[in-house]
Amino acid sequence: MLNQSFSFENLRTIHEIENRKGNYYKDFYSIQYNEIVYLLQEKRKEIKLEKAKLIFNEETFNRLLEEKKILEENKDSFLETDLNNISNTINKKSFDLKLTSFIPQPSGKAIYTTNKDAVSFFAMKQLQYNIFRTFKVKQSNRYQIVKQVKTLLQDNFPKFIVRTDIRQFYESVPQHDLLKLIENNSLLSPKSKSLIKNLLYNYNKLTGQLNLNEKSRKGIPRGIGISASLAELYMRKIDNEIKSISDVFFYARYVDDIIIFFAPNSKYTNNLYLNQIKKIVTDNGLELKDGTIPLEISKTNEIDLLIAGAAINKDMNFLGYKFEIRNSKLLNIKLSDNKKDKYNDRIEKSINNYLTNKLNNELEARKLLIHRFNYLTKNTKLHQPKKGLIGIYYSNSLIENNCKCLDDLDSKLKIIIDQKLPIASYPNLNKRLKKFSFKKGFADKLFFNINSKKKNIPDLRSSTNKRAKPLMNNFEKIVEAWK
Repeated sequence: MLNQSFSFENLRTIHEIENRKGNYYKDFYSIQYNEIVYLLQEKRKEIKLEKAKLIFNEETFNRLLEEKKILEENKDSFLETDLNNISNTINKKSFDLKLTSFIPQPSGKAIYTTNKDAVSFFAMKQLQYNIFRTFKVKQSNRYQIVKQVKTLLQDNFPKFIVRTDIRQFYESVPQHDLLKLIENNSLLSPKSKSLIKNLLYNYNKLTGQLNLNEKSRKGIPRGIGISASLAELYMRKIDNEIKSISDVFFYARYVDDIIIFFAPNSKYTNNLYLNQIKKIVTDNGLELKDGTIPLEISKTNEIDLLIAGAAINKDMNFLGYKFEIRNSKLLNIKLSDNKKDKYNDRIEKSINNYLTNKLNNELEARKLLIHRFNYLTKNTKLHQPKKGLIGIYYSNSLIENNCKCLDDLDSKLKIIIDQKLPIASYPNLNKRLKKFSFKKGFADKLFFNINSKKKNIPDLRSSTNKRAKPLMNNFEKIVEAWK
């Protein structure tokens, strides 16, 4: 069996991984450990200065090295004590991964978080590792999916396409069936299984499902680290059943967004494929977002490209892109309308946040606003919550440099700035913000270093909100206004 224990050794590995990423959470450790870390930093500076002197004193240098060695030994000792205390707490039967529901998204889907303390952090990190290693679950690559879809739409091969997604995906996963998959796996440790059950119990407590029969309980907490892995695990059976439908030659899913390409060998019946997909999804306790619920915007779309030369003109939105099909051929790829609306919404919320916070601290509020505009219109490299390059280019790289949608974003940016920060009242800030450009950030691949410690991005929320939900890094401080 894989080493899945919540032991000092495993927690130390997590600590080292986070340190290599530059993630040092001071509040997670004892005063003694933090003091030693500081003293060790100062000692390294002394050694560096001594080494740089023109007249090198070997005796002084060796003494400093010996003092550094003693500090490192003390540091390891305090770290071992801290991590052992954390490990002992996690391994208690009474340990509870508490959930908090916070700031619902505009869609009305609640986001959940665990406590921002050392014990919850290390427990969740080790649990994520255990699930990943046991079930080998991994989210699909959004870029690769869209690139494949683009290639398939560019060829002239006859095809029938179904694009759809799951309604209320995270909130609808049948817990009973999910727990059976987990319980039936002998490789996952009992402690890991217990923590998953504990999380679902607390989720059911918050969503008022404890009075329901166990087979009727649904959902996994959106926003929790392991939820994406649990959702992927549950969807495996559905993925395989859809792939086995006759005539499927390409199937892809990114979270709850699904696209399937069919190449019929014989005459097909209208809705034949969609009906089969619906049945598979429904039989597994989920539903497609097909517009059957009042006021619901359907994301289910069928595109018939089977007749060569047919004048099929249709737009297909998928994973943030709009595929424009004209005369049955792919004409262009743009940002989807929803993606453009999201950028515009974040511009507005960033300025609104500035207008609120400037009443208490104009300088810091302005600094935070500039950081947010940098993040929106440029690109950055994330270390957490996910690793990788993101931003206006790296999140949308399949559109063209001269795509009109980038001009649309820049025009809207200026309109919003003039509406909320008129030049008569905010002359300097208005001019500065108008220098930001989505098009330039995309074409020149401009970068914003969100990870730099020199950024010192402020957290201007109230003391109550800071205590209720600590923001642990610059990324969280940037995106907080858009939740």
